[in-house]
Amino acid sequence: MRFSLVIVESPAKCKKIESYLGPGYKCIASFGHLRELKGLDKIQRSDYTVFFDIASDVKKQKHIEFMRKEVLKAEEVILATDDDREGEAIAWHICQIFDLDPTSTKRIIFHEITENALQSAVLYPRTINMNIVHAQQARQILDIVVGFKVSPLLWKHITSQNSLSAGRCQTPALRLVYDNQKDIDASPGKKMYNTLAYFTNKCIPFELTKSLENETDAQYFLHQSIGFEHRFNRSDVKKILREPPEPLTTSKIQQLASNEMRISPKETMKLCQSLYEAGYITYMRTDSKKYSPEFIASIKEYVVKEYNDSAYLHPCIDRLTVGSKEKESITAKKSKKIIGPLPQEAHEAIRPTHISCKKLPEEMSAREKKLYTLIWENALESCMAAATFTTFIASATTHIPEVHYTCTQELIDFAGWKIVKGKFSKVNKEYSYLQQLKIGSILPYKKITCKFAFSGLKQHYTEAKLVQLLEEKGIGRPSTFSTLIDKIQERKYVIKQDIPGKKIECKDFSLEDGTILEETVEKEFGNEKNKLIIQPMGIMVLQFLLEHFDSLFNYDYTKYMEDELDKISNGNVSPWFKICETCWHDTDLICDALKTEKKREIRIDDHHVFMIAKYGPIIKCTIDGKTSFKHIKKDIDMEKLMRSEYTLEEIVEEKKEKEKEKEKKYYQPESIGEYQNHPLFVKKGKFGIYTEWGKNKRSLSKFGNRPIENITLEEVISEIEKNGVPVDGQKPESSIVRLVNDNISIRKGQYGDYIFYKSKKMKKPSFLKLDGCTLDYKACNIIFLKDWILEKYGVQ
Repeated sequence: MRFSLVIVESPAKCKKIESYLGPGYKCIASFGHLRELKGLDKIQRSDYTVFFDIASDVKKQKHIEFMRKEVLKAEEVILATDDDREGEAIAWHICQIFDLDPTSTKRIIFHEITENALQSAVLYPRTINMNIVHAQQARQILDIVVGFKVSPLLWKHITSQNSLSAGRCQTPALRLVYDNQKDIDASPGKKMYNTLAYFTNKCIPFELTKSLENETDAQYFLHQSIGFEHRFNRSDVKKILREPPEPLTTSKIQQLASNEMRISPKETMKLCQSLYEAGYITYMRTDSKKYSPEFIASIKEYVVKEYNDSAYLHPCIDRLTVGSKEKESITAKKSKKIIGPLPQEAHEAIRPTHISCKKLPEEMSAREKKLYTLIWENALESCMAAATFTTFIASATTHIPEVHYTCTQELIDFAGWKIVKGKFSKVNKEYSYLQQLKIGSILPYKKITCKFAFSGLKQHYTEAKLVQLLEEKGIGRPSTFSTLIDKIQERKYVIKQDIPGKKIECKDFSLEDGTILEETVEKEFGNEKNKLIIQPMGIMVLQFLLEHFDSLFNYDYTKYMEDELDKISNGNVSPWFKICETCWHDTDLICDALKTEKKREIRIDDHHVFMIAKYGPIIKCTIDGKTSFKHIKKDIDMEKLMRSEYTLEEIVEEKKEKEKEKEKKYYQPESIGEYQNHPLFVKKGKFGIYTEWGKNKRSLSKFGNRPIENITLEEVISEIEKNGVPVDGQKPESSIVRLVNDNISIRKGQYGDYIFYKSKKMKKPSFLKLDGCTLDYKACNIIFLKDWILEKYGVQ
């Protein structure tokens, strides 16, 4: 039977698409890109013709042959790859591989996997937009020029033992974290005292408008307050509006999920992909802040039905409709005017496909449910009226004429969009009480406190903040933000971690019943949770790149290249490869000048050098021709190190060095990490080095006479898993073919390969079949494999 063949990127969409389009359609997936650009030698520089190679993955090659057979059997081919630059390029590559005419082959676009969206897309197909394809190719060429030409210089001048890399957008992203660290180092904070007064029998807190600088000022202020008559004042009541949140773009959902769910941008996009493929939300890679007319109509109906009042709808809701000529959001207070032409708005903002679907079914994961709730609430709130409040400022005088206490009070007048979550109170007793007080009356205080604090302490960036800055500075596209943030952490340039605060013994003061009390307390300042911290390796790499490639990696140049890619996408640049030639030429000039530069090391003294080794920074010690290595402390100030302001004793990790001396006398090993929920030890025995964990032992003879303290956890685990992993002291009956994550691995059994699944909460593992898996599970993209396992068995 002849059929129309629909080609998408992800296999998870296929069954649903076939069910919506009917029996005359068959849907298959490309599993992402089918061809790759392997190097600079594949680019013809005269006109930037690119000679792509079929993906080297054997399973991918077999899949291409499967696709070829399906294409030949089909009556027509409909390209339904994602509506972004990568998707457009994949569609073009499919045409090239299977000899389809890109000027006539149907290309359909849909932003939600629903029956109406798919049938509408099939009714109104277009063809491949070569401007978008050229923009993708230009981006690919720019990335490979920078990566292939600059990264080898890092290997030459810093270390060849580590997978260091530079990237057109990756390096500016790292620079943001680096610049912030410099600001933090330059802003140690200022000591001060914050003052609160609790007035009336209701102990209503008022805050002093001025900070006090030291203990003397705090004590003097409280002393002057003992007999002072604080006079009450109150401003006029006024109305304020709180506008609803804006519709969700790619960057905004990453920030929202990071702040509300404490998950990374990468995890957010993975969850969004799952929700999109399941048909619950619209496409998640979008810059648009508009909704379809159909969705706006459904919102109007839902709000009136749910809240029984059309006043809850935003009076300018129609300005949120795709195709509206308004350049500004309905939240005029927050919005920024778009400079230049209106963006293409084929996409919508991220929203639920059906506003009536308030909750997901039970089989969805907890994180998917939580993220969906955030998306659902935001979509509804963004279309609703502003919340209105009445507010005033109450104040009280002090003995200093220009300084006073203030207390802001507000009362909700109309809930507007805030009714969605219902997190507001219609009653404010303090508001009513302070409204009744007579202006000029004396306010008796119950207690006044002066508490020690720090002002001006700068914070490290969260992932959400970094996403915001990448968007503001035009570094990359929102769809690439999660990859950039993940990459700088994967390279160990930056680590996401908690920062312990510094404990300070300080004095707080209070005034109560005419008596000044002093209390010595220990307070902690500067503690932070889940922040991005630049590492010594990241600092060395970035400083090298800024010293030699500042023009290539400064924020303005990066934004300029992104703007040029947008122009190519819109057909406003000819020839399209002009930006590629500019970047290639600029990079060559700098690389040529670096050919005679020596490898970068920081000398501590005549015998010791700071350097980057395979697993990070170390001190190389050379005495009498013998070389050894010393561990360094984690909190080294790289700027200070480069200025030669450290002595050796100040940077060497003394604890580890003392342990090494102790081991020479009597070896008492400590765990180097954890494996299979057991501490993992490296020991020296009668027959050489071996590792031990739980009831298991494994020889490490391959390391020869290498010092035990120089053997890493990663190396030991790799050696363990080469020939299979024993369990509870038994000999392995199976061997690991591929590790998927901490809970899942592909293993070789007596009757073939299978999936081994065991989470930390499970007492016994589950053994799952690989039947039906069309992937090359030994070598395919790990994301595809995880998605298949999740879809097949619901485990991850």
